[in-house]
Amino acid sequence: MHFRASRPLCRATRRLRLPAPSLPWSSPLWRTICICCRLRPRRSIRWITMKMVPKMLSPLVKDWAPKAFIISFKLETDPSIILDRARNALEVYRHQVVIANSIESRRSFVVILTKDSETKILLSEEEVEKGVDIEDKIVDDLQSRHTAFIHDKN
Repeated sequence: MHFRASRPLCRATRRLRLPAPSLPWSSPLWRTICICCRLRPRRSIRWITMKMVPKMLSPLVKDWAPKAFIISFKLETDPSIILDRARNALEVYRHQVVIANSIESRRSFVVILTKDSETKILLSEEEVEKGVDIEDKIVDDLQSRHTAFIHDKN
């Protein structure tokens, strides 16, 4: 199955237009520059074919490792929908933990959700200035949750 996007097609080749490599994906100029048209004078055309990738969390939880402590991540651009999406993931996939954060504050604030709790981890300004990584706090929290999970299973 090929991925279909709502991006415009190149007029010359009828292929999907893609941004020039030097432009970020968020740039509005990607609509006007087509890689194949831009590279035509050099006689080198690059084709990119995208395919859908299956979700792996569901078979992991249900079939491959149903007794494992499984963690997923939710990174969103809109902070107002993060918690709803994370809770939905817990309900749909029935795993143990979702670490949710927004792209704006991903290095300083996360929420760790389980079916019973919601823990906010926030770096203080002092910690940010000292170069503390939020990952250290996440790992510490998850380590204690994993230990409790193992003890509950036994």
